[in-house]
Amino acid sequence: MHAVNAVMTIALNTLRETVRDRVLYAFLLFAFILTLAGIVLGSLSVGQNLRILIDLGLATISIFGGIIAIFVGTALVYKEIEKRTIYLIVTKPIKRWQFVLGKFLGLAICLLIVTILMGSFLVALAWYMSPDQKVNFDLVYSLPLIYLELLFITAIATFFSTFATPMMSVVFTLGAWLIGHLGQSLLALAQITESASTKLILKTAYWVMPDLAKLTLVRSDLTSGVNPGSELITYLVAYIMAYIVFLLALSTLITERREFP
Repeated sequence: MHAVNAVMTIALNTLRETVRDRVLYAFLLFAFILTLAGIVLGSLSVGQNLRILIDLGLATISIFGGIIAIFVGTALVYKEIEKRTIYLIVTKPIKRWQFVLGKFLGLAICLLIVTILMGSFLVALAWYMSPDQKVNFDLVYSLPLIYLELLFITAIATFFSTFATPMMSVVFTLGAWLIGHLGQSLLALAQITESASTKLILKTAYWVMPDLAKLTLVRSDLTSGVNPGSELITYLVAYIMAYIVFLLALSTLITERREFP
Protein backbone atom coordinates (compact mmCIF):
# COMPACT_ATOMS: atom_id res chain seq x y z
CA MET A 1 0.00 0.00 0.00
CA HIS A 2 2.88 2.36 0.82
CA ALA A 3 4.40 1.70 -2.63
CA VAL A 4 1.09 2.53 -4.36
CA ASN A 5 0.70 5.72 -2.31
CA ALA A 6 4.26 6.80 -3.13
CA VAL A 7 3.75 6.21 -6.87
CA MET A 8 0.40 8.04 -6.93
CA THR A 9 1.80 10.99 -4.95
CA ILE A 10 4.60 11.43 -7.49
CA ALA A 11 2.15 10.92 -10.37
CA LEU A 12 -0.26 13.58 -9.10
CA ASN A 13 2.58 16.04 -8.48
CA THR A 14 3.82 15.43 -12.02
CA LEU A 15 0.29 15.93 -13.38
CA ARG A 16 -0.02 19.26 -11.54
CA GLU A 17 3.37 20.42 -12.85
CA THR A 18 2.43 19.42 -16.40
CA VAL A 19 -0.91 21.24 -16.28
CA ARG A 20 0.85 24.27 -14.76
CA ASP A 21 3.09 24.32 -17.83
CA ARG A 22 -0.05 25.15 -19.88
CA VAL A 23 0.03 21.84 -21.75
CA LEU A 24 -3.77 21.80 -21.91
CA TYR A 25 -3.60 24.88 -24.13
CA ALA A 26 -2.82 22.38 -26.86
CA PHE A 27 -6.51 21.41 -26.73
CA LEU A 28 -7.58 24.98 -27.50
CA LEU A 29 -5.20 25.13 -30.46
CA PHE A 30 -6.47 21.74 -31.63
CA ALA A 31 -10.09 22.91 -31.39
CA PHE A 32 -9.29 26.05 -33.36
CA ILE A 33 -7.46 24.15 -36.13
CA LEU A 34 -10.18 21.52 -36.42
CA THR A 35 -13.00 24.09 -36.46
CA LEU A 36 -11.19 26.07 -39.13
CA ALA A 37 -10.68 22.88 -41.13
CA GLY A 38 -14.40 22.11 -40.80
CA ILE A 39 -15.30 25.52 -42.22
CA VAL A 40 -12.85 25.12 -45.12
CA LEU A 41 -14.12 21.60 -45.87
CA GLY A 42 -17.74 22.76 -45.75
CA SER A 43 -17.75 23.34 -49.49
CA LEU A 44 -17.16 19.64 -50.17
CA SER A 45 -19.82 16.95 -50.20
CA VAL A 46 -20.88 15.55 -46.81
CA GLY A 47 -19.16 12.20 -47.32
CA GLN A 48 -15.89 13.77 -48.44
CA ASN A 49 -15.56 16.50 -45.85
CA LEU A 50 -16.49 14.14 -43.03
CA ARG A 51 -13.84 11.56 -43.93
CA ILE A 52 -11.14 14.20 -44.42
CA LEU A 53 -12.11 15.89 -41.14
CA ILE A 54 -11.93 12.62 -39.19
CA ASP A 55 -8.59 11.62 -40.73
CA LEU A 56 -7.19 15.10 -40.12
CA GLY A 57 -8.55 15.13 -36.56
CA LEU A 58 -7.05 11.77 -35.61
CA ALA A 59 -3.69 12.68 -37.17
CA THR A 60 -3.68 15.99 -35.30
CA ILE A 61 -4.48 14.29 -31.98
CA SER A 62 -1.58 11.91 -32.57
CA ILE A 63 0.83 14.73 -33.50
CA PHE A 64 -0.20 17.08 -30.69
CA GLY A 65 -0.08 14.27 -28.14
CA GLY A 66 3.28 13.12 -29.45
CA ILE A 67 4.74 16.62 -29.16
CA ILE A 68 3.52 16.89 -25.55
CA ALA A 69 4.89 13.43 -24.72
CA ILE A 70 8.29 14.28 -26.23
CA PHE A 71 8.87 17.76 -24.83
CA VAL A 72 7.44 17.05 -21.38
CA GLY A 73 8.61 13.43 -21.11
CA THR A 74 12.22 14.17 -22.01
CA ALA A 75 12.48 16.53 -19.04
CA LEU A 76 10.71 14.31 -16.49
CA VAL A 77 13.77 12.94 -14.71
CA TYR A 78 16.41 15.40 -15.92
CA LYS A 79 14.46 18.38 -14.55
CA GLU A 80 14.40 16.80 -11.09
CA ILE A 81 18.18 16.30 -11.25
CA GLU A 82 18.81 19.84 -12.52
CA LYS A 83 16.62 21.39 -9.80
CA ARG A 84 18.24 19.05 -7.27
CA THR A 85 14.80 18.06 -5.99
CA ILE A 86 15.72 14.43 -6.64
CA TYR A 87 18.29 14.67 -3.84
CA LEU A 88 15.44 15.31 -1.42
CA ILE A 89 13.35 12.52 -2.92
CA VAL A 90 16.03 9.84 -2.59
CA THR A 91 16.48 10.66 1.11
CA LYS A 92 12.86 9.68 1.73
CA PRO A 93 11.56 6.08 1.85
CA ILE A 94 10.81 6.15 -1.88
CA LYS A 95 12.40 3.60 -4.17
CA ARG A 96 13.81 4.59 -7.53
CA TRP A 97 11.27 2.46 -9.44
CA GLN A 98 8.45 4.25 -7.62
CA PHE A 99 9.93 7.58 -8.69
CA VAL A 100 10.26 6.56 -12.37
CA LEU A 101 6.83 4.93 -12.50
CA GLY A 102 5.21 7.90 -10.76
CA LYS A 103 6.70 10.39 -13.24
CA PHE A 104 5.57 8.21 -16.16
CA LEU A 105 2.03 7.81 -14.80
CA GLY A 106 1.70 11.54 -14.13
CA LEU A 107 2.36 12.40 -17.77
CA ALA A 108 0.26 9.41 -18.90
CA ILE A 109 -2.75 10.78 -16.98
CA CYS A 110 -2.23 14.22 -18.54
CA LEU A 111 -2.09 12.68 -22.03
CA LEU A 112 -5.25 10.70 -21.27
CA ILE A 113 -7.08 13.91 -20.38
CA VAL A 114 -5.82 15.65 -23.54
CA THR A 115 -6.75 12.66 -25.73
CA ILE A 116 -10.27 12.47 -24.27
CA LEU A 117 -10.82 16.22 -24.70
CA MET A 118 -9.58 16.25 -28.29
CA GLY A 119 -11.39 13.04 -29.18
CA SER A 120 -14.68 14.30 -27.73
CA PHE A 121 -14.37 17.54 -29.68
CA LEU A 122 -13.65 15.61 -32.89
CA VAL A 123 -16.68 13.35 -32.42
CA ALA A 124 -18.92 16.31 -31.62
CA LEU A 125 -17.70 18.29 -34.63
CA ALA A 126 -18.06 15.28 -36.95
CA TRP A 127 -21.64 14.75 -35.73
CA TYR A 128 -22.43 18.46 -36.17
CA MET A 129 -21.09 18.46 -39.75
CA SER A 130 -23.22 15.43 -40.64
CA PRO A 131 -26.90 16.28 -40.11
CA ASP A 132 -27.93 12.92 -41.54
CA GLN A 133 -25.74 11.26 -38.88
CA LYS A 134 -23.61 9.21 -41.25
CA VAL A 135 -20.75 9.45 -38.79
CA ASN A 136 -18.82 6.22 -38.39
CA PHE A 137 -18.46 6.14 -34.61
CA ASP A 138 -15.83 3.42 -34.92
CA LEU A 139 -13.46 6.39 -34.90
CA VAL A 140 -13.91 6.32 -31.11
CA TYR A 141 -12.05 2.98 -31.06
CA SER A 142 -9.11 4.71 -32.75
CA LEU A 143 -8.51 6.93 -29.72
CA PRO A 144 -7.23 4.14 -27.42
CA LEU A 145 -4.77 3.14 -30.16
CA ILE A 146 -3.54 6.72 -30.40
CA TYR A 147 -3.21 6.81 -26.61
CA LEU A 148 -1.24 3.54 -26.69
CA GLU A 149 1.22 5.11 -29.11
CA LEU A 150 1.51 8.17 -26.85
CA LEU A 151 2.30 5.89 -23.90
CA PHE A 152 5.12 4.34 -25.91
CA ILE A 153 6.51 7.79 -26.77
CA THR A 154 6.27 8.78 -23.10
CA ALA A 155 8.10 5.61 -22.05
CA ILE A 156 10.94 6.14 -24.50
CA ALA A 157 11.16 9.84 -23.56
CA THR A 158 11.34 8.83 -19.89
CA PHE A 159 14.10 6.36 -20.72
CA PHE A 160 16.25 8.96 -22.49
CA SER A 161 15.60 11.54 -19.75
CA THR A 162 17.39 9.32 -17.23
CA PHE A 163 20.81 9.83 -18.82
CA ALA A 164 20.65 12.50 -21.56
CA THR A 165 20.00 16.25 -21.62
CA PRO A 166 16.50 17.35 -22.67
CA MET A 167 17.75 18.53 -26.07
CA MET A 168 19.44 15.21 -26.86
CA SER A 169 16.46 13.30 -25.46
CA VAL A 170 14.13 15.20 -27.80
CA VAL A 171 16.30 14.26 -30.78
CA PHE A 172 16.53 10.59 -29.73
CA THR A 173 12.81 10.27 -28.95
CA LEU A 174 11.72 12.03 -32.13
CA GLY A 175 14.03 9.76 -34.09
CA ALA A 176 12.57 6.66 -32.45
CA TRP A 177 9.04 7.90 -33.19
CA LEU A 178 9.85 8.48 -36.86
CA ILE A 179 11.64 5.13 -37.18
CA GLY A 180 8.58 3.42 -35.71
CA HIS A 181 6.44 4.90 -38.49
CA LEU A 182 8.99 4.43 -41.27
CA GLY A 183 10.04 0.88 -40.42
CA GLN A 184 8.94 -0.70 -43.69
CA SER A 185 10.66 2.07 -45.68
CA LEU A 186 13.89 1.47 -43.75
CA LEU A 187 13.69 -2.25 -44.46
CA ALA A 188 13.11 -1.61 -48.17
CA LEU A 189 16.04 0.81 -48.20
CA ALA A 190 18.25 -1.78 -46.50
CA GLN A 191 17.47 -4.27 -49.26
CA ILE A 192 18.66 -1.96 -52.04
CA THR A 193 21.68 -0.36 -50.37
CA GLU A 194 25.11 -1.75 -51.21
CA SER A 195 26.82 -0.69 -48.02
CA ALA A 196 27.00 -3.54 -45.50
CA SER A 197 27.26 -1.18 -42.51
CA THR A 198 24.29 0.92 -43.68
CA LYS A 199 22.29 -2.23 -44.29
CA LEU A 200 23.06 -3.44 -40.76
CA ILE A 201 22.09 -0.09 -39.20
CA LEU A 202 18.80 0.10 -41.10
CA LYS A 203 17.83 -3.49 -40.31
CA THR A 204 18.76 -3.03 -36.64
CA ALA A 205 16.61 0.11 -36.45
CA TYR A 206 13.72 -1.79 -38.04
CA TRP A 207 13.90 -4.73 -35.63
CA VAL A 208 14.59 -2.69 -32.48
CA MET A 209 11.73 -0.18 -32.87
CA PRO A 210 8.05 -1.26 -32.81
CA ASP A 211 6.08 -0.98 -36.04
CA LEU A 212 3.89 2.02 -35.17
CA ALA A 213 2.72 2.23 -38.79
CA LYS A 214 0.54 -0.83 -38.14
CA LEU A 215 -1.36 1.14 -35.48
CA THR A 216 -2.03 3.86 -38.05
CA LEU A 217 -3.30 1.29 -40.55
CA VAL A 218 -5.63 -0.25 -37.98
CA ARG A 219 -6.96 3.22 -37.10
CA SER A 220 -7.58 3.88 -40.78
CA ASP A 221 -9.48 0.59 -41.11
CA LEU A 222 -11.68 1.43 -38.13
CA THR A 223 -12.65 4.85 -39.47
CA SER A 224 -13.33 3.30 -42.89
CA GLY A 225 -15.72 0.75 -41.41
CA VAL A 226 -13.31 -2.16 -42.00
CA ASN A 227 -12.90 -4.64 -39.15
CA PRO A 228 -9.14 -5.24 -38.71
CA GLY A 229 -9.82 -8.23 -36.43
CA SER A 230 -9.62 -8.50 -32.66
CA GLU A 231 -6.57 -10.80 -32.90
CA LEU A 232 -4.51 -8.12 -34.66
CA ILE A 233 -5.58 -5.41 -32.21
CA THR A 234 -4.82 -7.66 -29.22
CA TYR A 235 -1.41 -8.48 -30.67
CA LEU A 236 -0.57 -4.81 -31.24
CA VAL A 237 -1.65 -3.81 -27.74
CA ALA A 238 0.42 -6.61 -26.13
CA TYR A 239 3.33 -5.83 -28.45
CA ILE A 240 3.47 -2.10 -27.60
CA MET A 241 2.82 -2.70 -23.89
CA ALA A 242 5.79 -5.08 -23.77
CA TYR A 243 8.00 -2.29 -25.16
CA ILE A 244 6.63 0.15 -22.57
CA VAL A 245 7.33 -2.22 -19.65
CA PHE A 246 10.82 -2.92 -21.00
CA LEU A 247 11.64 0.79 -21.38
CA LEU A 248 10.40 1.58 -17.87
CA ALA A 249 12.48 -1.30 -16.49
CA LEU A 250 15.58 0.08 -18.25
CA SER A 251 14.79 3.58 -16.95
CA THR A 252 14.58 2.21 -13.42
CA LEU A 253 17.84 0.28 -13.82
CA ILE A 254 19.70 3.38 -15.02
CA THR A 255 18.23 5.50 -12.20
CA GLU A 256 19.18 2.82 -9.64
CA ARG A 257 22.79 2.92 -10.82
CA ARG A 258 23.08 6.70 -10.67
CA GLU A 259 24.68 8.20 -7.60
CA PHE A 260 22.84 11.09 -5.95
CA PRO A 261 24.84 12.60 -3.06
